[in-house]
Amino acid sequence: STLICLLVTEKPGTCPLIQISCLMLNPPNKCQKDSECPDTKKCCMSSCGKDCLQP
Repeated sequence: STLICLLVTEKPGTCPLIQISCLMLNPPNKCQKDSECPDTKKCCMSSCGKDCLQP
């Protein structure tokens, strides 16, 4: 049998629900995935593009 090891890039916790959004058509993303964020922060959709947020 083959052992498959997956790199876990998804950190535990859920992204906060964003109620407001900016008016920019293509807001810049400050991150692409959780592993780019420090500590326990996750790469989440913020009010303006993706950002490292505390879950």
